[in-house]
Amino acid sequence: MVLTSLISTAWLVSLLHLEPAGTAALAGQPASSSLETEQWCIAGHEHPLQLEIADTFDSRARGLMFRETLAEHAGMLFKYQQERPGNAGFWMYNTYLPLDIAYLDKDMKIATILSMDPCPSIDSRRCPVYEPKVRYMAALELNQGYFERYGITVGAQLQSCKQPGE
Repeated sequence: MVLTSLISTAWLVSLLHLEPAGTAALAGQPASSSLETEQWCIAGHEHPLQLEIADTFDSRARGLMFRETLAEHAGMLFKYQQERPGNAGFWMYNTYLPLDIAYLDKDMKIATILSMDPCPSIDSRRCPVYEPKVRYMAALELNQGYFERYGITVGAQLQSCKQPGE
């Protein structure tokens, strides 16, 4: 019964184009810390970001759900193979941390930034969906307020950090 419910939830999420910011296809399972982590930089921003890479359906579905802490310069980068429509939003079901999300265009430039609050409901259908209203190829989640705190705005570009000697 639980497995059927979980499969139905995952199907509904894909049907509605939701990308759960912190939700999981496997409800009740803690977020995996075994995701690949990469260092990324935002042009003009002095602090490198340590980002977990969510580039599979399961890793994107799990997102940052059940996390209780997130380091200041850490987050998750959701990558897609194809451009996503502007109504393909994220939600915060089973996500404990308030987050900001930057939706990134094909050039990895920030197209829009939204603040997302944890959904207090145990019923996922009662969780708001944070739609970017712009097409995107990736999404970057960081602690809520991060972009404002560091003066990062629409148009800023996420890029690979140059290592010494490059």
